[in-house]
This record gives sequence, structure tokens and C-alpha cells, in this order.
Amino acid sequence: MDGSIDRYLRRVDGVAAEIWVAPSRGQLFWLRHAPAWFAPAVEGGSPLARWWAIATVTPSTNVTVLNLRYQAYLNLIFHRTALARVGHAVCMPLIVASMLAACCALPLGSLPVNTSLPAAAGLAVWWLWWAVKERDPLWGASGVVLVAALYALANAAYELRPHAIAGSALLAQPLAWVVLGSLLQAASHVLEPLPPRVTRSPRWVPVGEYLFGAEGGHHSRATVVRRAGHLAAQTVFGTVDELVASPRLLPVLLLDLLWRLGHAAARRAAWRAQAARAIASGNPGLDFIGIGGATPLRIPA
Repeated sequence: MDGSIDRYLRRVDGVAAEIWVAPSRGQLFWLRHAPAWFAPAVEGGSPLARWWAIATVTPSTNVTVLNLRYQAYLNLIFHRTALARVGHAVCMPLIVASMLAACCALPLGSLPVNTSLPAAAGLAVWWLWWAVKERDPLWGASGVVLVAALYALANAAYELRPHAIAGSALLAQPLAWVVLGSLLQAASHVLEPLPPRVTRSPRWVPVGEYLFGAEGGHHSRATVVRRAGHLAAQTVFGTVDELVASPRLLPVLLLDLLWRLGHAAARRAAWRAQAARAIASGNPGLDFIGIGGATPLRIPA
């Protein structure tokens, strides 16, 4: 491990941690200006900051929207099962298309205004800019095509909705599909181990172990009830997280598809091997690429 990179870790007693890639400039900016929110302590801190960390799980993911290496790493460590991968491949385009459909009639002024085209254009610019930054023209072109397809689908679905879902006013609303898709996407994580912060600890823990206790022991009934409540709350938090994540992670899923078809094979192999090594440790890092679970980052003195 590079000692110059290791200085970014604020170590936690009893948790082995290694960082393999230096934090991005965006991460360092938020570490300097809002460390309690973007490098939450494992113990202590204000109640609001603790709940923010539990609800968002990886707070820095939403402020690193052009950091492909970190976003691709998170995609791999959070979606280890076929259920999660298929669930996201199906639900994420649905969520983004439904968001665009919701823009077809925004209540601006006295009449609803169709803002789906500027919304789609904004997505296309974002994804294309990301691809230009990564010097990947195929990914950029594919992203623009995907946005165009989602835009066309959103407008067609919006026009057809009163006829396609007759008698159901709720399901005729695009926002209902945004929420439903986000809920199903969150539910696709059910077979994944629970990440740190969700478990109120710095470690990843299997769902059964978190709820009922490790093999050879068991939690009290009160603890089981309390932790079942934690998981119910996390379903709500997770639904919101998946909604917010979808426009950011859909191009990452698109790139993963291109990788599977043979594009950028060397990069795919290197990055997947790094994520696999982190997963094999049993405690991949959340806020950085490496191992150490919820070990916080810090700005070196």
C-alpha cells in the first residue's frame, strides 16, 4: 500500500483498512468543508449526522458524479448477486424514463409545461461530458442514444397512459412509477450483505446475522424487533437512495454492458479484479476503493 495514500485514512480500532486509490478532488473538497457529513465517524458525532450516514450509506457517492472509477467500484461491491444486477438493469431505465415522463407536464405557471426535452438534454450533456473526461467515445455515443430512447419512451408512455392503465389514476402517474421502480430496485438488494452504517457498525454483515445473531448465538427478542425496525426504515431510505442514484448509475450500467461485450477489456479486468479483492476481504471500503468498511477518510494534517 502507498504510504502517501494511507494518510487519508482515519483508522478505527480493530478494523483492518487499506486504501488503493487516492480520493478525488471532489471528495477532498467535501472532506475539508463538511467532514461530519462526508466522512462520518463510526462512533460519536451528532445524532443528525449519524442518521444522515445511515440513510445515505455512502454520502460521497452523490458528490462524485464524474468519478467513474469510484462509481464503478461501488456498482460492483453493492451488486454482487444476480437478483441485484437484474433488478437494477430492469428498474433503473424504468426510473429514469418515468422521471422524464413526469417532466412532460410540470405545473409551471397557469398551464403544465413539457420540460422532458431539456431534462433529457441535461442528462445527455452530463453523460457525454463524463465520457469525454474518460476519453471513451463509444460510451459517450451509447449514452446519448440511450437518453434519446428513454426520452422517446417517456413521451410515448405519457401520451398513452390514460388508455394503457384504465381505471387506475395512481398508476397513470409517472411519479408513481418512479417510486415503484425505486422500491423494487431497493428490494433487489435483499440477498446482499448489509453494508456498514446500515448495521450501525464499520463492517458488512449478512442480513440473517444482523437480525438474529451470529451462528452459535442469538439476539434477544427485543433486539430482533429493534433491528427489524432498522431494516424497515432502511427500506424507505433505500428507496430514496435508489431514486437519487438512478440518473448517475445508469450510464455506469451501460458501460458495464459495453465491457461485457468486449469494450475496454483491460480496464474492465483491472477494475473488476480490484473490486473482487475488496469483496474477498469481507469488508470492502465504502468511501474509498480498498478495504475497511466504514473507516472514515480524513484530510492529512
